[in-house]
Amino acid sequence: MWIFSLVAGVAAAIVDTGVMIPLEFPTIDAKRQAMVAAFIERFFLGFMVGPVAAGLGANAIAIGALLGVGTSLGTSIITRTWAPIIGMGLITGILVGVAYELIF
Repeated sequence: MWIFSLVAGVAAAIVDTGVMIPLEFPTIDAKRQAMVAAFIERFFLGFMVGPVAAGLGANAIAIGALLGVGTSLGTSIITRTWAPIIGMGLITGILVGVAYELIF
């Protein structure tokens, strides 16, 4: 389980941070800060899905969707960018949940 969580966390973080590479920011520091924050947020999303689903005995896809939206809300509120951030969180959470269901 721990190996799955680490791999899922790193994979989610790399994919979602990679999507940000072409985006424009006011400064390179602002871009770096946004990418580090996104990496941390998505790492913990990917890391949490498996253990939470196992602990609750719930469907990992549903847990992934819920955690994806939940972990995205803070950033969405701060940036006022709703659809892309929540959408990526939802998709990422669902994909990690699907991977968990296929493996476990």
